[in-house]
Amino acid sequence: MMRTAAVLLPALLVGETSVAAAPTVGMADLSGVILSLALVVGFIFAAAWVVRRMPLGLGRGNGPLKVLAALPLGPRERLVLVEARGEELLIAVSPAGVFNVGAAPQRAAGASARSAEPTFVLPDPT
Repeated sequence: MMRTAAVLLPALLVGETSVAAAPTVGMADLSGVILSLALVVGFIFAAAWVVRRMPLGLGRGNGPLKVLAALPLGPRERLVLVEARGEELLIAVSPAGVFNVGAAPQRAAGASARSAEPTFVLPDPT
């Protein structure tokens, strides 16, 4: 008898009390959440793209070293034209190391940058 009361009593109590229905989520709510999430993720990617394109350093390029141009030769190799103290250096960068390929003669103080093309002097291999 006790066993029957223990089984039936909870069933009677649940039946007598009103259980609130679980809130439902409509398709309009779900589509709004997905649209909001897509907008936030899109904003994050757009902000990252803008930050990568902007020069953020103060005085960037005003120091003693300036990278004038870079030419990729392969996935990990490239040629870099660097200006150091008014002298242009052609540098090869690879996994094996960094090598000075050549140097351009120094420009005259009043000469325009566009008027003279650099001519590189290659080191003697011997």
